[in-house]
Amino acid sequence: MRDLDAKFIFGLGLVILGLIFGGWNGSVLAQNLSDEKLLSVRALGMGGILPLPVHDPSVLFFNPAGLGWLESVMLSVEGYKTSDSSPNLTPTLNIGPLGISRFRKEDRTHYKIGYGFRPLSWFGWGLSSDFDKKIRDSRINAGILISPCPWLDIGIYHEGLGWADKKPQNHGVVSLTTRWGKGRNLLALGGVLQREDLEFHLGFEHRVLNRSALRVGYRVDHLTLGATVGLSPILDFDYAAELETNGHIIHYFGLSFGRPRYFFYKNDVHRVARTAKFGRDRFVVVDGHNLHYVESGSGRPLILISGSVATYRVWNSLVASLSRYRRILAIESLGNGDSDKPSFRFNYSLSEQADLIKKFMERLEIEKADFIGICYGGAIAFQFAKKYPNLTNKVIVIEGFLDAQEFVKDHRFLLSLRGKPVVGDLWIGLLRTGLLDEAMTRLVMGESYSQMSRKNQKKITQIIHWNNANATRIFWHNLAKLDQNELRVKYEDTQIKSPILFLMGEKSDFKKFLKPTLQVLKKTVKKLEIVTVKGGIHNLHLQKPEQCSRLILQFLNQPWKNFRASDLTALNR
Repeated sequence: MRDLDAKFIFGLGLVILGLIFGGWNGSVLAQNLSDEKLLSVRALGMGGILPLPVHDPSVLFFNPAGLGWLESVMLSVEGYKTSDSSPNLTPTLNIGPLGISRFRKEDRTHYKIGYGFRPLSWFGWGLSSDFDKKIRDSRINAGILISPCPWLDIGIYHEGLGWADKKPQNHGVVSLTTRWGKGRNLLALGGVLQREDLEFHLGFEHRVLNRSALRVGYRVDHLTLGATVGLSPILDFDYAAELETNGHIIHYFGLSFGRPRYFFYKNDVHRVARTAKFGRDRFVVVDGHNLHYVESGSGRPLILISGSVATYRVWNSLVASLSRYRRILAIESLGNGDSDKPSFRFNYSLSEQADLIKKFMERLEIEKADFIGICYGGAIAFQFAKKYPNLTNKVIVIEGFLDAQEFVKDHRFLLSLRGKPVVGDLWIGLLRTGLLDEAMTRLVMGESYSQMSRKNQKKITQIIHWNNANATRIFWHNLAKLDQNELRVKYEDTQIKSPILFLMGEKSDFKKFLKPTLQVLKKTVKKLEIVTVKGGIHNLHLQKPEQCSRLILQFLNQPWKNFRASDLTALNR
């Protein structure tokens, strides 16, 4: 079959299937199978198709060094075993888009290093270099991935672009893949064209748990079976078997450390990492995004918005008292917790987050609500009150920014560094391991950590653990790029009519960055009360939950016309 005819027929067939069935999402063919040097056990179990959607930044984008997770750090050891051979092991280290593998072929040790990146939702690219240690030779490979439609991927991969000894040993590979279904069940179809041979691949995956799945596939004339079992929150065991026509079975196996759990970036099945201790886990779909929130209590709605890289658990100590009087809705904004973490078509701006909360209220048929926000969540609450005054009753902000320009300017380098590939991935990967949980808790709580009981130290460390476990580089990347026009508030544009209670800590490290916000509030907001909590730090809700609860309930329950600042002053003793 000629190359041109094969490309045209196969591509046209997939386009027709996609138009007929609709709603397809793309899937990426594991290109490392084309030279059969490096393994992808998960792909082998599905007949050679990597069971991941293209909107997931952890997918393999022609990173020929191995499994190529494009965020965080992952270490995997994969290999195969036949009846007449000893196990052949391939260790792979991925640091974001950078991957390094070591493998053996023909009794020689080979190394492969690759870099893959997806700068656009429809385009990805990758480069790799092979190095033969024994003969001191190397070659360069390159590939691109184009997704003209959500349900179609076209991959072009060329091996051996340049050899050290100038030998003209190279060939190209063209692949097309597509799939349908989402959530637990995925059915994928793909094909590879190389050296005038066209191979078809078919695979099915059923995701059982957050880290476990079953797979079956067909590759050329081989039936494949596979499974993944989550051994711990950060360790997975992968297995695949390839049944050959002669009756032989090749066993593939792998251990992966640091791989994100299923539904981490796109939570279509509304699955949570761990059931809420206080309240009920719920989801709502807004603009195609899955928003997770925890609901408890009854009465007038009170929406809680957590800070940056934080889950709903930061409110646990307040929920017990607040839910006795109000219907609590603790939202995990996009990028946090069990909510979606989109890489494209969402910039994590304050305005976008506020718009999502408005639509969240519409879906739940909430006409008006009170709000509490901390830091980044407080900035979202301010933004919401400015844009939607008719939907806002009262607002409580714990050291949130109305004017965050100074803070972002002072921290822009650090924020940008956390969002950079490789460097940011090392940081995020280290956070997700849990090794820094206690150190981060001490950093967050400051001097107050040593003054807490051991029981409270463990409780807050557990909260910080879940914040770290759900951290993503894409969030920091976008936070560092926030529009200056949104960060710097003009006095004439600040129209917050709702009563505001602003809580700040006497010993907070954020006090100097809050000065512009306080200036804007004092000049433009008529119904304003600012309370400085004695001995308080930035995270008042973690340090002094009982005192915060008293101040918040007093402010919420008393009509503003009868409100006296002295009432809050008396509570703040």
